[in-house]
Amino acid sequence: MVCSKCGSDNVSLQVVSESQLKTKHRGCLWWLLIGWYWLPIKWSFLTVPALIVKILAPKRYKLKTVQKKKYICQNCGHSWNA
Repeated sequence: MVCSKCGSDNVSLQVVSESQLKTKHRGCLWWLLIGWYWLPIKWSFLTVPALIVKILAPKRYKLKTVQKKKYICQNCGHSWNA
């Protein structure tokens, strides 16, 4: 492999892990069937218990990890995807 920036053949291949934190959302079907009437009832009649549950309940996050291969020139530091 040859670097496109400096023309050197001193290039190494590295595997890079990229992580992204995504929130899990409710689906459209849930909102159409349950959410449109449940959330106003919950917040109007159960405000204090709902706040306690919101604080103590585990967060709905999903960690997505993608591994990519990148070439890195050892002379100039230029990097590009494999």
